[in-house]
Parts: sequence; C-alpha cells; structure tokens
Amino acid sequence: MASDRIHKTMMNAKVGFIFYFVSIFLAFFSRRIFLECLGDSFIGLAGTLYSILNFLNISEIGIGTCIAYFLYKPIVDHDETKICEIVSLFGYLYRIIGTIILTGGVIISAFFPLIFDDQSISLGIVYFAFFALLGSNLIGYFINYRQILLDSDQKTYKISLWTQTVGAIATIIQIALAYNTHNPYLWVTIQFLLSIVTCWILNWVISREYPWLKTDKSKGREILKRYPDILVKAKQIVIHRLKNFFLSKSDEILIFAFESLQMVAYYGNYVMIVGKLTALFNSVLVGTNASIGNLVAEGNKWNIRKVFWEYLTFRYWTTGIFIIALAFLINPIIGWWVGPQYILQDHIVFLILLNMYIMLTGPAVALFINAYGLYDDTWSAYAEAIINLTITIIVGYFYGLIGILLGKVISLILFAVIWRPIYLYRRGFKESIISYWIGIMSHIGILLLCILLNYYAIKLFQWEILPSIYDIIKYSVCITLPTITIYSLLVIFFSPGAKDLLKRIPSTKQL
Repeated sequence: MASDRIHKTMMNAKVGFIFYFVSIFLAFFSRRIFLECLGDSFIGLAGTLYSILNFLNISEIGIGTCIAYFLYKPIVDHDETKICEIVSLFGYLYRIIGTIILTGGVIISAFFPLIFDDQSISLGIVYFAFFALLGSNLIGYFINYRQILLDSDQKTYKISLWTQTVGAIATIIQIALAYNTHNPYLWVTIQFLLSIVTCWILNWVISREYPWLKTDKSKGREILKRYPDILVKAKQIVIHRLKNFFLSKSDEILIFAFESLQMVAYYGNYVMIVGKLTALFNSVLVGTNASIGNLVAEGNKWNIRKVFWEYLTFRYWTTGIFIIALAFLINPIIGWWVGPQYILQDHIVFLILLNMYIMLTGPAVALFINAYGLYDDTWSAYAEAIINLTITIIVGYFYGLIGILLGKVISLILFAVIWRPIYLYRRGFKESIISYWIGIMSHIGILLLCILLNYYAIKLFQWEILPSIYDIIKYSVCITLPTITIYSLLVIFFSPGAKDLLKRIPSTKQL
C-alpha cells in the first residue's frame, strides 16, 4: 500500500511539474500581452470578477473536503458500492450548491451599474465577462462532480494532464486574439468554450477509469440520511471556508474598494509571481492530500509522524529558497517584465513575501488536520476573520494596500503559525508540541541567517540589481545561488525530517 501511494504521488508530481513550466512560460508572456493589448482596466476587471466568483463559491461550504475525507476509507477497502453512494451524494449536494451560486450571481450582477459606475470600462464587457466566467464555474458543480473520485484516489495527474493541456491551448489562442484584435470579448469567449471542452474530456476519462462508477443524484436525499456526519463536518468547515475567503480570496475586491482597478492590476503582477511559485508547490505536491488522507486512514502512528516531518521540511526548505531569491529579485523582475512603473514600494513587497511564506508553509499542518477530519475549532475561524477584517478596514481605509496585507499577515501569524499546530498535536497526534516548535525555529533561524548573508553580500560587492534580464541572471548566479546552497546544507544538517526526506530520492528513482 505504501509503495502504491508513493507511486501515485510521484505520477501526480511528474505530470504537474511538466505542466508547471509550460504554464509559467505562458503566464508571464501572456500577462504582458494582455496588459498592453487589453489594458490595465480590463485585467483589473478580470481579477475583480474572479474574486466575486470566489465569494460565491463559499456556497460550496467545504462539501468537497468532507466527501474526500469520507472517501479515503472505502477507497482503501475497495468498497465500490459505498464509493458510488458517496459520489452520488456529492453530485446531489453540488447540484443544490450550483443553483445557489447561479442565483447569487444573478443577484450580484444587478448591482454592477453601482459597483462599476465610475470606471472607464463599459458595462457590456462587465456583464459578458461575468456570466461567461460564471458559466465556466458552474460546469464543475452540475457536470464535473465525479472528478472528486480521481482526487481522492490519488490520480489527480489524470485531471491535470487534460485541464492543463486545454488551459495552455486556451492561453495561446487568447494571446493571438488579444495581439491581433485587442478585443476583450474574444478573450472571454475562448475562456468559456475551452471550459466546456475540458468538461467533456474529464467525464470521458472518469468513465474509462471507473467503468463500475454508477451515480444517481436523485437518490441524494435518501443517501444523506445514511451519512449524517457529512453535514456535521460541512457545518464546521463552512466557518473555516468563510475565513479562508477573507484571507486569500478577497484581495482584489478590497484593493478595488480602497484603491482602484489599476492598483488591482499592479498588485496582480506580484500575485502572479507568487501564484506561479505556489503552483510549483502544487505541481510537485499535487495529490498529497489524498496520499496523506490514505496514510492516516491506515493508522500507523509512527509512519504518520515520520511523513509529517518530511512533508513539513520540504515545504519550509522550498519556501525558504523562494524567499531568499525573491527578497532581492522580485522588483527587478517586475521592472524587466512589465515595466518599472509597475514596481511597488519595498515595505509592501516585504508584506507580500511574509504573507507568501506563511501561506506556503501553513498547509504542512493544515493538510494533516484535514486528514484527521478535525474541523470543530470553529471559534478560531471567527476570531481570525474578525482580527483580519478589523485591521484591514481600519488600516486599509487610511493606507490602502498596506492595511489589507497587514490584516492578513497578523491574523495568519496568530492562527496558522501558532494555533493550528497546537490543535493538530492536541487532537490529532495527541502528544507534546515542544518538538514541533524546536523544529520550526530551526527552519526560521536558518532562513533569517541566509537572508542577512545575502544582504551583506550585496553591500560588500556594492551590487545594484537593474531591471534587465542580464543583470538578474548574473546576480542570481553570483550571489543568490551560493546563498541557497548554504541554506540547503544548513537545513539538511540541522532540521528534523531532512535526512529522511533525502532517503526517498533513491527509492523514487526506482519507481
């Protein structure tokens, strides 16, 4: 079972890793074309509309997370009857949620004349883009619900293979149309049509992979009575989902409210860089949710703890590499990529990178909390959301983007960094958390030491990084690369889990 889990994890990683580099090339190339050919206002509009859709998706209330949790055990036991029942229930619940999202979308759209009344972009493109993106989103609720079985069965690579391929094709077509026509309507149309193609392909893949999977959404109400725990878990998760939205999905809306659509586009450039590095994590770690859920379902406590430290070390080590590089390179990259006029102030960049560090390392704990099905700390979600919104509204009103980022960072430190590890060790691992804090402090201390080393190296050589690709590469090779090498060696020698992680490299090569 363990070798099968590792094999599926590696397949997910290999496929995700390949498409990551395809997507990052297209994203950076397309972003500049879209800004030049479609304008700051339209790109800012697209980011704002995606945030509105993310808000509507709160209606999903964590049903997908609940269903995945309840699927792990029957997948381990090869209980096909139970799997069919749970996926049917998922389809039934998703049909209800899809209807709620559609209704909410129509209601919100009625206020667009007020929301966008002082913007330079026409209401015609606002409505066209919103309903096209809404339609693409609803496909997942009404038709693509069966793909949760591929996710829970550690076969996310089969989803990634097709969705990423179609996404790459869509981006190429959008680049060509934007460059030649400067028409935002065509950009949106391609986005919608390719989502339909993706839907058809995924359903074909699922039917081939699980020919025995027979679902009947009409029996959902009856099946729900046999799985009352799903709604109990869902009611707990909805609070956490609401909080997660305010922390990670509302940036563009808040920036639009306190600043402008143009600032949404400026901030979006940095978010794209951070997002692509996050996607690198996802490309390597895609499918680990299901793998760790499977691991916890097996119940081997020693192995669970060992994998936890390997996974945590990988996240902290890789995130540290990103932070060391971006701390001194992100502004030159922005200046070279889209122009120096898009560079934000250093203190804003610092908050963006601090937020990135917490957001990329936090899932190491959150993933195991989900695998144990621990969601009843709803008080923490309320507290985190209140603290975040209070700081955001008060400071954001006076200082704009700084206040929005401060609200996120402070609330994340209190709960993602401090509370959730305590919760996992108390309710999941059921052991002392002292060893955790010692391990985490070693990661943070090593990172700070290497950032200081990088800073003094710049001072020593009197290096000024210009926004040119030559200067960026030269600096990366001469200063950043040696610092990252030192950082990696320190992690290997002084961080728990690092040596066990390295031992996996030879074994994975044999798969």
